[in-house]
Amino acid sequence: MEKELIGGTTKFQLNWTNSSNVLCNYMKEQAFLDMILRNRAIIPRYVMESVSYLGIDGLRQICFPMTCFCDIPFSKVSSHMYRYGEYGIGIDKDVMLRTHRIQPVHYINSDSPLMDDFKEAFRTYYKTDMNPSKQEEKLLDYLLSTLLFMKPIWEQDIEEDGVVRPYIYQDECEWRFIPSDNFPKDLHLVLLPYETSEKGKNKYSEVLAKHKECWLHFEWPEVRYIIVPDESAAKRTIATILDLDISDDERYLLISKIEVSKKFSENM
Repeated sequence: MEKELIGGTTKFQLNWTNSSNVLCNYMKEQAFLDMILRNRAIIPRYVMESVSYLGIDGLRQICFPMTCFCDIPFSKVSSHMYRYGEYGIGIDKDVMLRTHRIQPVHYINSDSPLMDDFKEAFRTYYKTDMNPSKQEEKLLDYLLSTLLFMKPIWEQDIEEDGVVRPYIYQDECEWRFIPSDNFPKDLHLVLLPYETSEKGKNKYSEVLAKHKECWLHFEWPEVRYIIVPDESAAKRTIATILDLDISDDERYLLISKIEVSKKFSENM
């Protein structure tokens, strides 16, 4: 690790050896990438997540806002892009750690003693009717916060051909940005299934998008890669960049960071 002086304090520039030095957010449409570039920010959306592995009656999934990133080197990312999209933006991992307080997902063995303990504690929290004290509220907040960054190592998944196969979530190397700091009082951070439908989830996301304090803002030098599927998408992305209200130097810098994803597999 290399030392660097930031704000009068000694910090370390982290040198990642077995993982990527960027965190990438992938998407399926050019419009989503264009929106990120125009806003110079990524807007979290409410997402449904299965919590069936907790084994709590009546609680199969919860919904909360997040933006997901993956920590997968380009040489191994093709299957991830097939599932989540071939457009993406890669941001320096050190910046994400220090500025945005992003957190890797905790992949947990559903049959482990650790999972047994968490299930028992969370079941008590979920079913309780008590009025918790301030100390108990801190414990309950911790359990909920832990759940938002937790995922089973694998689960059964129905694929496009209709066949049920095990899907290994740990292969996604997921990191999450959840805008829990200064969260708006007119929204709930976590929604239970009976509180929202697919339409309701989208409505919550629309309201959240109006709160710019919840966006993941970044600076142009922090962008390491702008990922597109092919040359025609690269041309469209260049047109978007040329239309941004930024300096010529910033435009040239961003254009130089465009990567065509089909070349990842070609170069393997």
